[in-house]
Amino acid sequence: MILENFKNGYKVANGSLLAKSEKNDCVVRACANAFNISYDVAHSFTAKEFKRKFRKGTKKVYNTFSALGKVTFDLFQDSLFPVTKEYKLKCVNKPVNASYTHKKVSYTVKTFCANYGIGTYIVLVNKHALVIKDGIVIDNSDMRFTGYRRVVESYVKVS
Repeated sequence: MILENFKNGYKVANGSLLAKSEKNDCVVRACANAFNISYDVAHSFTAKEFKRKFRKGTKKVYNTFSALGKVTFDLFQDSLFPVTKEYKLKCVNKPVNASYTHKKVSYTVKTFCANYGIGTYIVLVNKHALVIKDGIVIDNSDMRFTGYRRVVESYVKVS
């Protein structure tokens, strides 16, 4: 099976010299895609807020987003027209698929995408982060074929 509603999450890193030498940066790419910011801004955001080290994975993602509650980005601060973007974050841990009434069942990426087709979500699966934006999965390109079965551990709604 193949996900038809899929975009490559690496495109946000195009043109970034920092991204070329980075690895284990799924949270950086998820933040860049979810907040519509550049890879470099997302990289410095995760380094500051999540205490992420260069070329290392990001720890305690859900807990940090929950503690933040909202995020603000000052873009083009050295220019004539500075822009400030603010996003509210609603965090849900261990979401349960309500369409199953006989027992508690977690969402998979596919069922989450079907039920949450409008809005922007940073979705956390086992040791990985991706974005679902208006029903389109934004993730690593190899996940187009196998990524739809992963269990959603928690998510962050960005608004």
